[in-house]
Amino acid sequence: MDPAGPAPAHALGVRACSSKLYDFLSWTRRPNYENRTAYIRIGSSRCGGSLVNRYHVVTAGHCVARASARQVQVTLGDYVINSAVEPLPAYTFGVRKINVHPYFKFTPQADRFDVAVLRLDRPVQYMPHIAPICLPEKGEDFLGQFGWAAGWGALQAGSRLRPKTLQAVDVPIIDNRQCERWHKSNGINVVIYDEMMCAGYRGGTKDSCQGDSGGPLMMERTGRWYLIGIVSAGYSCAQRGQPGIYHRVAQTVDWISYIINS
Repeated sequence: MDPAGPAPAHALGVRACSSKLYDFLSWTRRPNYENRTAYIRIGSSRCGGSLVNRYHVVTAGHCVARASARQVQVTLGDYVINSAVEPLPAYTFGVRKINVHPYFKFTPQADRFDVAVLRLDRPVQYMPHIAPICLPEKGEDFLGQFGWAAGWGALQAGSRLRPKTLQAVDVPIIDNRQCERWHKSNGINVVIYDEMMCAGYRGGTKDSCQGDSGGPLMMERTGRWYLIGIVSAGYSCAQRGQPGIYHRVAQTVDWISYIINS
């Protein structure tokens, strides 16, 4: 999420499911959502994603809308990128097909219907460090609840440095109109459409950032993790009155389910 200019730079399911704050220190203490976060390479670009069944990963539409399937690689089971000392190995997959939402549209503000589903080139074998995430119910509302955004994106706005270790922040889901008012108080006129959601704090401090695009905003309920949002856009990172903008998965879950079950 680029601090410069009036337009946001991008930060940056069968339902089988069982500035950053935290750098989780040890294998035994890691929260079990990290095994649902995918690391996606699109040529020289990087995005995040979420495994939703043995063949499919959900990511942001803007990450892959201009890519061909052969340009995309998906790595699962990574925690520290390119590390040779992790107890369990990461696995890299090719992509057979890219399905971008039919209503996806690049815009000067946050992109519309910013979601895509990647079909992997072979089935995923679930392991202790590789597991699918659940999808929410259609129209489900998470207002006022807390989610976790995870990724390998920048630790501060404008930084070209990227952490090797997966990072995560806890952020509250806020009302769309409130999100618009906060931005407007900073001179930013942005429309948060129904298929979007905002998560963050009035004072900033915690947020997703450049390189986190496509990654999950997750919530745990009754022992299961749900994909409630997808990192989409934002005006800078962790700035006062400028919370992150996410795609609202509950608005397009019918389409996602159709694709992954086809």
